[in-house]
Amino acid sequence: MKSITIEKTEDGIKLHKYLKNIFKEMPSSLLQKLLRKKYFEINNNVANGNEILKTKDVINIYLGDETFEKFFRDKSSFSDNNRKIFKDANIKFDKEKIVKNIVYEDDNLIIFNKWLGLLSENDKNSNFSVNTLLNWYLELSDKGGKNKSNYNYKPGVVNRLDRNTEGLIIFAKSYVFAREISKMISDGNIDKYYKTIVNGIVKKDEDTLTNLYRKDEKKNIAIIKDLNEDEKDSEPIKGFSIVELKYRVIKRNADSTILDIKLITGKSHQIRAQLSYIGHPIICDKKYMDESLYDDNVSSYKSRYHKLCCYKIKFYDFENNDLKYLSNKVFKIDVDF
Repeated sequence: MKSITIEKTEDGIKLHKYLKNIFKEMPSSLLQKLLRKKYFEINNNVANGNEILKTKDVINIYLGDETFEKFFRDKSSFSDNNRKIFKDANIKFDKEKIVKNIVYEDDNLIIFNKWLGLLSENDKNSNFSVNTLLNWYLELSDKGGKNKSNYNYKPGVVNRLDRNTEGLIIFAKSYVFAREISKMISDGNIDKYYKTIVNGIVKKDEDTLTNLYRKDEKKNIAIIKDLNEDEKDSEPIKGFSIVELKYRVIKRNADSTILDIKLITGKSHQIRAQLSYIGHPIICDKKYMDESLYDDNVSSYKSRYHKLCCYKIKFYDFENNDLKYLSNKVFKIDVDF
């Protein structure tokens, strides 16, 4: 018999998901069969896989040593894989830069200032991401073991930013807080504010943009359409969802406008696509502006990347939540445009 004690980072995970992650090479059919045949216990009670795990729960696993070793994902593999990632990708780990960009940190989360060109999460082409860097940071800075992911949950970002969008991103250290923060965002208890420079002069001092949205994954571009008044309270057109943002003019320049944006819904490329749709694409945004405008922008602003930064995150007053200590907290960075 093998026993595993659940740590804080894994609190709230369903047993079946937990087992699937620690036995990554095990076929789902075999795992289901083992659950039916009562090979797993939680706190000495037979488990069926639907149980929600809590900190300090003890899982007993009645597998032979050979079967266990064949399918078990070794606990040390995370650190080993991380070192391999950095070695293979020739990525220089710069702890000083990472620490400098940590705006806030406690036992539950990190608020990180993501720089231009850095992915939020790993993709098929690159492992250089906020997730990789901050997991490495936790491994290196951990002296008492409290930050280490045990077998299943690897700390990760909760809100994503595009590669070339800068600014604040929330990184949860445990599954339970990742789940709670995600719910808080969807419930409107966390607001995200952006600053940007758009092409042309925006006439209205402030406005709310509400549109239909669909992401074309093959082309990696957001499609925006008008939303009629009678559609706001009904189901959106098939394949589309409703997106919304509010903007306020900060400053009008000779041929551009600086905006403060409050994001109401959070969709990939949403801000870029909605602003382009009203005729004011973000400066240096090649994907959502006319090619000739882009070339003029690049020469004027000496940048090939769009000017968009998530500069402020605001937590509202909320109750009955393990994150209540963050009520009414505001985290903010300076933006040099």
